[in-house]
Amino acid sequence: MFSRNKLISGFLKTALLGLFLTAVISTKANAMTVVIDPGHGGGGTTGPGAIYPPYMEKSLNLAVASQLKAELEGAGIKTYMTRTSDDQAPSLDARAAYAQSVNADLLVSIHFNSSGDHTRNGSEVWTSMYSSYYTTGYSVGKNILSQLSSLGFASKGVKTKLGNSGDYYGLLRYGVACGVPSIIVEHCYIDNEIDRAILDAKGAAGIGHADAMGIISYVNSVGGAGASLPKTNPVKLTEGATSDGNTAGAAVNPTVKANSGSKGATSSGTGFPKDAAGNIIYTDPSGNTGTFTPEQWNKLLGNWAYTGKPEEHIRKVPLGDLKQMAGI
Repeated sequence: MFSRNKLISGFLKTALLGLFLTAVISTKANAMTVVIDPGHGGGGTTGPGAIYPPYMEKSLNLAVASQLKAELEGAGIKTYMTRTSDDQAPSLDARAAYAQSVNADLLVSIHFNSSGDHTRNGSEVWTSMYSSYYTTGYSVGKNILSQLSSLGFASKGVKTKLGNSGDYYGLLRYGVACGVPSIIVEHCYIDNEIDRAILDAKGAAGIGHADAMGIISYVNSVGGAGASLPKTNPVKLTEGATSDGNTAGAAVNPTVKANSGSKGATSSGTGFPKDAAGNIIYTDPSGNTGTFTPEQWNKLLGNWAYTGKPEEHIRKVPLGDLKQMAGI
């Protein structure tokens, strides 16, 4: 027969075991969740992002994201991706909504950069300017940039940018509107000889590993993979007209480079002649001439829209390269 003390002790052990199991189950259910967004995407030659042979940004983004996902999962972090093939092209609002649907603590968008004159280099991270979203984005971005710097890339810092309807970049606007801290990682300039040498040497696996180490370092600083970030109120997405007449809240066309943000790209009509059908007539520096439809031209302008003078940069590009970028 059990004594009263042994019976009480047994009850206490059972109760403590129950509390422990509840805590473990709760921790697993609320484990850190990261959504990785391989930027751009689309069937065939559409939605390529930056192109500089042999690299096409949409494919490079996916390769880096796949490596990153594998390493985060290996560290016990619940991880999802917004797309898993080059042919998929979810809109920016759909990417953010997906992160919200899986109760993500963080949305990380993977990108690579390019510039019209090929003189820019380095890594940078863009995050929301709003309170806790900035705090989280800055902390994660700083850790990632530290790892990318160790590969040899120059760190250009964690940045924010104001647009007419809040955050300048569409993914960040939609992310915070869904209550998900979001960042855009521009790893390097694939058209710059300094950055390309590092990229060629490290490959997508090396870049993905650096991202993983940066995110894991951040996760460990806030309690590890079993922790979850405190949720904050979403930032209301304000629809409104930008200075060029486009709706700022609308999703950016996924075929347009991510850092063109909410600013639409349209032909000014001043730099290049048009034929009778309204197609743009382009002559490259070597004298090669070809035509582009207005839709194809706007797609090309999107790749340099962030410079504010896209047509000046287009003038320097060989006709064959422009046709490849336009999907011709």
